[in-house]
This record gives sequence, structure tokens and C-alpha cells, in this order.
Amino acid sequence: MSFLEDVFQTADEIKQNEEKFKSAVGASFHQLDVLVRPYLGEAQNAILSEILEGLVAPIAESSFEIGYSSAMQTFAEAAVALEAGSHGQQ
Repeated sequence: MSFLEDVFQTADEIKQNEEKFKSAVGASFHQLDVLVRPYLGEAQNAILSEILEGLVAPIAESSFEIGYSSAMQTFAEAAVALEAGSHGQQ
């Protein structure tokens, strides 16, 4: 696989994982809105929103960092392979 193919494949995988994460978070929030929030008062709902924001943001950031690290590793491996192939042809 060429370096550019690796780049585009990794970018596509990161995008797919991001979409899966957003979908899972959205489904969880929908269940929360239907099952829990109607039984809470305004203040309790506000507190719950703050708690959820505090939980989701670090998870999203961590997921991005993992995906970014994986992408950088893939790019580095592809660059090494490309360079090795370049030296082998000379």
C-alpha cells in the first residue's frame, strides 16, 4: 500500500470512529432525555448536564488523541517503508 493510501485509509478510519462515537453519545443522551430527565427538576437537570459535559469532553479528547497517535504511527511506518523502498531502488 502506498503512503498516500495509508494516509487516506487512516483518515477514513478516524472519521468513521468519530461518527460512531457521536452516534453512541447521541443515543445515550436520547435515552437519558426520555427515561430520566422528565423526572428531574430544573436544577437537577442543569447539574446532570454539567456532569455529562464533564464526562463526555475528556472521553472525546482521549479518543481523538488515541486516533491521532495511531494515525501518526501509521504515517511514520508508511514513511519508513516508502524510504526503504526508495533506497532499495537506488
